[in-house]
Amino acid sequence: MQIAWSIAGAISGSPLTSFIFVAVVYGISITIALSPIGEVLLRLIQNCREPSTQSERDYLLPIFDEVYDNAKEVDPNLNNDIQIYIMDEMTVNAFAMGRKTIAVTAGAMSTWTKEELKGIVAHEFGHISYGHTKAMLLSTIGNLFFYVIVWAFQLILNLVQFVAKLFTDNVAGIIFSVIFFLLRLYVNLLIFIFVNVGEIILAINSRVNEVESDTFAFEAGYGRELISGLYLLQKITMSAKMSLIEQLKSTHPHTAHRIAHLERLENEYVDE
Repeated sequence: MQIAWSIAGAISGSPLTSFIFVAVVYGISITIALSPIGEVLLRLIQNCREPSTQSERDYLLPIFDEVYDNAKEVDPNLNNDIQIYIMDEMTVNAFAMGRKTIAVTAGAMSTWTKEELKGIVAHEFGHISYGHTKAMLLSTIGNLFFYVIVWAFQLILNLVQFVAKLFTDNVAGIIFSVIFFLLRLYVNLLIFIFVNVGEIILAINSRVNEVESDTFAFEAGYGRELISGLYLLQKITMSAKMSLIEQLKSTHPHTAHRIAHLERLENEYVDE
């Protein structure tokens, strides 16, 4: 019983104590996410696999190798161990994660032309070059471990509450249950704030990162190819108007804005 009250008191003693508790847990989850294991786990979560069939290798590897060589011209310090992976889904998407992973979907391979795919892959190399890929690890793996740790903590609270009920009378048991209910509500509120504010901050940063990576692709010589790929993406991803929260959490700027940025770079290059 004393242990139960000690746990409740330690967390609910003050708003600062609760904040520190959630912050420490979140810090642990971020550390795990940014470690090498975070990238491996993210590939597993996203169902990424290496190109397997001869057709996949013949199609994808020459594209990847060509863009890799040109990306190194822009950034000689680019990681030498970057690899290309495939996701078996028909959405048109590509992304970079961690320090040495670029993935394209089956839908991307069948929708974009080879030249357009080069522009898309060059954009993903830009993410790795600038270190943008940490954000995906933070939002996916970091939050995963955060929720696992919090779930384990809440399980402990439930067990302590159950045991405490066995050793208290009805009135004390009711009081204890109310306290633990309020405690869980309080911690869940802090979790909601941490996760959602974190997602919004990461999304704002990600929108800036997309433009930087588009510039990298242009500097690598794939500006026109990326523009063509983005025009096609714009046609196939038209959707209903997003809510304010969805806009705040959107990780990509409007495709038209990205196209306009690349076209300005092209015009400036021609003028020079």
